[in-house]
Amino acid sequence: KREVINFDFAWRHENVPVDAVGEEYQTACGPAFTPFQNLSCKTDRPVGIFESPSICQALCCLSPYCRGWVFELATGTCSLDTERLFRCDTAAKGTVGGTRDVPGPRPPLAGLDIQRMSSAFDDSKWQLIDAPHDSLITGTFSINASGHQGNLPYGLAFYRKHFNLPGDWEGNGQTTVYFEGIFRSSYVYLNGIQVAFHESGYTSFSVRLDNVTGVKFGAGQANENVLAIRAQAFGGSGWWYEGGGLYRHNYLVHHEHVYVVPNGILAKFFVDLDDLPSGVGKHANTSDAALKIETTVAFSNASASKGPVSVQHSLYDEDNQVIVEFASNNTWMQSGQETIFFASQFVRNVTLWAPWNTYMYRVETRVLLKNQTVDTMNNTYIGATVAEWIPKSGYQLNGTPIKWRGYCNHNSLAGVGVAIPDRLNLFRAQSMKSIGGNAWRTSHNPPVPGLLDVLDRVGVLVWDETRNFGDEAQWATDMRDMVQRDRNHPSIMLWSFCNEGGCLSAEPDVSSIGGQFRAAAKSLDPFRPVTGNMVAKKENQLYSDLTGEIDVQGFSHMQGFIFDDFHTIYPEKPLINSECCSCVTQRGEDTANPTHLANFNGDCISEQTARGISRPFVSGSLVWTLFDYLGEPTPINWPHVSSSFGSFDLAGFSKAAAFWYRAWWLYNFTHDGMSDRQWDVPSRAPPLIDSEQPLQSAIGSSKDTGDFLIHIVQHWEAAPTSSAGDDDLRVIQVYTNAPQVELHLNGKLFSRKVVPWYSWAEFGNISFEAGNLTATAISWSSVVVASHTRLTSGIATAIVLAIDVPSASTGTGKALVLDGQDTGMVRAMVVDSRGTVVPSSAHAITFSVSTGPGRIIGVGNGDPACHENNKIAVRSAYHGLARAIVQVNMNSAMPASIRHRLAQIDSESGQYTVLVHPGDEENYSSVSEGITVSASSPGLASANITIPVTNDIDRHNVLATAKAWMTASHA
Repeated sequence: KREVINFDFAWRHENVPVDAVGEEYQTACGPAFTPFQNLSCKTDRPVGIFESPSICQALCCLSPYCRGWVFELATGTCSLDTERLFRCDTAAKGTVGGTRDVPGPRPPLAGLDIQRMSSAFDDSKWQLIDAPHDSLITGTFSINASGHQGNLPYGLAFYRKHFNLPGDWEGNGQTTVYFEGIFRSSYVYLNGIQVAFHESGYTSFSVRLDNVTGVKFGAGQANENVLAIRAQAFGGSGWWYEGGGLYRHNYLVHHEHVYVVPNGILAKFFVDLDDLPSGVGKHANTSDAALKIETTVAFSNASASKGPVSVQHSLYDEDNQVIVEFASNNTWMQSGQETIFFASQFVRNVTLWAPWNTYMYRVETRVLLKNQTVDTMNNTYIGATVAEWIPKSGYQLNGTPIKWRGYCNHNSLAGVGVAIPDRLNLFRAQSMKSIGGNAWRTSHNPPVPGLLDVLDRVGVLVWDETRNFGDEAQWATDMRDMVQRDRNHPSIMLWSFCNEGGCLSAEPDVSSIGGQFRAAAKSLDPFRPVTGNMVAKKENQLYSDLTGEIDVQGFSHMQGFIFDDFHTIYPEKPLINSECCSCVTQRGEDTANPTHLANFNGDCISEQTARGISRPFVSGSLVWTLFDYLGEPTPINWPHVSSSFGSFDLAGFSKAAAFWYRAWWLYNFTHDGMSDRQWDVPSRAPPLIDSEQPLQSAIGSSKDTGDFLIHIVQHWEAAPTSSAGDDDLRVIQVYTNAPQVELHLNGKLFSRKVVPWYSWAEFGNISFEAGNLTATAISWSSVVVASHTRLTSGIATAIVLAIDVPSASTGTGKALVLDGQDTGMVRAMVVDSRGTVVPSSAHAITFSVSTGPGRIIGVGNGDPACHENNKIAVRSAYHGLARAIVQVNMNSAMPASIRHRLAQIDSESGQYTVLVHPGDEENYSSVSEGITVSASSPGLASANITIPVTNDIDRHNVLATAKAWMTASHA
């Protein structure tokens, strides 16, 4: 009786520049601000350069949690305060601004905005798009835009969807739209009537449609509805690129009037620790457990004033076999009532979820009214875990000690911005696994739900973090929304209140506000600990008042002695190095210069990660970051538009740092022995793809033998004439987990070095001589266990293409599913006549789909200083590499029942993404030949490659792919 239909297809979109937005609202709420002038304000939230200070004030006015604005008269720079950062107390000439209490009044829509929300508005010239969609990523990089936001101009995103509601739904229950996330401050209108406003850009929400005046059911243009959305892609509190618009998935949901509320199920296994053998590691895979389920049911049918309601549950194993069935007691409910139903059952031989065995159970929940099933939820996936944070010895899962070796992550990617397709999130997770990572911090906001689904399946521990911390009622609501939505994911180990300065933003009431957030989290999930990523409150003080309200103490970028001192003062408080190691690096750059950073950063990452790894009472380290991300360019601002902290660049190409982590975090993490690994390390981890190897991944080659790895950080290329000295002396660094390294130049031994533990080898004063530079990894018994060669490249002659997604080598599958949304990644390499990547190449590469059901939806190259458009299918190579993002443009794989409904619902179905109607599949049989991608550049031999596609959605969807890899890698 419950139907859930994809609602991502066929939206009309327009983006309005932020300065035009301000002009329409210049007088909306000026009196609410206390004005000032000739003061200097401490703020780092510039939003752009405008002609008038009234535009700046209007933008603050439109953001309910904007506390103040300041406008520099000389430059036109407008800055907003959305995180209590303003300190306007220093005299300075040439500024005007204003402050106010927050939340401020939300002004009503005005001018053209009202027209755009009307059902009669002509949107025929707007762009037709599919969600997920980032409204800002199509923009033009500008020095006048905020560097924190990647120098892409802010805007106001409008979306309009023309649709019909099935006639058989009318009068037979409720119809809602479930939005996983809209960035941000989104107004939702149905047929010109406002039906919702949602402030947060990171939490999910539902909007009811069937009870709106004027809603229409049935087929035909006369019964067409228009859902209009206005999203403010500005005014966020982030100092990184947050994107904008309809950037997550959306669903149309229909169910009976007696139903499970959204995110209304909490299912939890209770495992007795005494049943777990001590010290047997990953072999402790099963235990008896009590399964307890809480289900929140709403009764909203006004025509039936009351009735007996009960809830039944069936527990399914991974073979889809029923293990147990049980039910709650009957409870009488009446219209307008919500009731929580409790049920429990003892279950024998429960398989435990762990990073080495991601066993997931499925709960099917049925709501019965008068003994008749009226609602069914069949997609609640859970896992059984026992997590312990032990102050003296760190973290344990299911009785097994595990060091957190993780990464903090923002969420943007070349070509697509924050609208990251599901399979590319799998690529990101597998990239982390390939370098020994086992933990993911969702910094600094609740993530897209599909990412958590992926992390559940590939075995990653999760630190789930809300966006804002303080005394605003909305922020506590956001905390509750995050916990309620995410609490069934077995991968989540902690709920985080805040990040760094945000943890102190509630002063002087930090303890009180912390108690409120703690109560919010514990009311919905009393089982997991709460935490925060904190800095020292002030000099010589190790903690804030928030320490007393959290269960696990997180520290950000603290020296090792801070952990020692804190553990001495608070010996019963568990500790984790929750953010560390902001070690900048730039792919392919052998030396630093004023506009680029060096590739080598081994000195930084080895010293800083050790602060959490080497201390037994610290549960581990979370590195900033796994991937580069748009915004927050550090330490070089413009022309840089993205960060450079990642071990992978913005286009997903590996940097040298990735090889250091693979060597030490995957192969040789523990100090006890050169081959001793933790239980959570897979026996067959995903290969780390060497982006400069055209025909093979690193694994299986001589440089990565599966136990030892060796990687030369620098290229071996002639220096530019302008910078080459008479001797052209070089310094070469080599990453390896072997105890010794030999370096050979053109077949001659240059030197042998001993590699310190958790370190690298360095060779200096090497005179450049074109040819080959080879590093060999030597065991203590003087056996060569791995080798890596750098060749001096020749003249660029051709393009070579490789498929990184989908690929068995990256753990991302064998084919794209023809569901209208699945997405892959193609790597273009510029090579010489021998097939060696030419690092100096900056050729402009044009990508296209020559045949097959696909389209290019984005491009990138990983250069933080590249200002080329993300959506135009031409990208210059950066150090010989460029990236194309390829999406299927046909939906023939979704179940026939879903496609039948899509044909009924989407008025513009098939105009952007082809919808294959049930029964017409044979007419599209040729698409099974795949998507052929072509790449060309003047003066180079072009290349083609074909991405496999499939209609077998059950075997090849993203989560099935993740689970299949997990099963094989830990066999």
